[in-house]
Amino acid sequence: MNSKTQYHHGDLASAFMDAAIKRIAQEGVDKLSLRAVARDLGVSQTAPYRHFTDKTHLLTLLAQQGFQELTDVTHTAAMEHPNHTLKAMMAVGMSYLKFAQNHPEHYRLMFGGTLKHDCGNDDLMNSSLTSFGVILQQTTLGVERGDLIQEDPALLARSCWAKVHGMAMLLIDGFYADHDATALESMLRSMLWISLRGTTSQPVSQSPLD
Repeated sequence: MNSKTQYHHGDLASAFMDAAIKRIAQEGVDKLSLRAVARDLGVSQTAPYRHFTDKTHLLTLLAQQGFQELTDVTHTAAMEHPNHTLKAMMAVGMSYLKFAQNHPEHYRLMFGGTLKHDCGNDDLMNSSLTSFGVILQQTTLGVERGDLIQEDPALLARSCWAKVHGMAMLLIDGFYADHDATALESMLRSMLWISLRGTTSQPVSQSPLD
């Protein structure tokens, strides 16, 4: 046992999740195993089972972690423009895309087919709904302020999410790899604005973030 790396109880769970994401990035989620990650960390083969019942449990916690971070970054972006619906929604969209770009493995776990969305895990479902709630809050405010068309805020939120999610998947799947960082940001910003402009109550030609 002395040859094994020593971790404090909480540190091992965190280290295991970090190592699992790295292995997923290298080999894909299908080849992930608790034993392989244990070897990567230099701990015993039984150590991961003190924190995770099985692989699905680990993946569920990683997806939940992703939703929590996505909520944090999008909420922070929205709060930079508390009194301006369109600026807030543009900022939320850009921060959403940046999260997907920086955390593609988390993003695919959150929205891919590995984990079923009706898996019955209350913590995962609640973290997902909380994340969606950031967009819903902005569409609700937008309708109340008269900035957005008078539609059901939930329907507007789902429409906005569907568009930004599609952009995120294209982004992390490499469809925009031929753009440098500056050109990519400009293109994504323009695409977001074209999508958002269709929900505004009054004609607006220029993006509020330009």
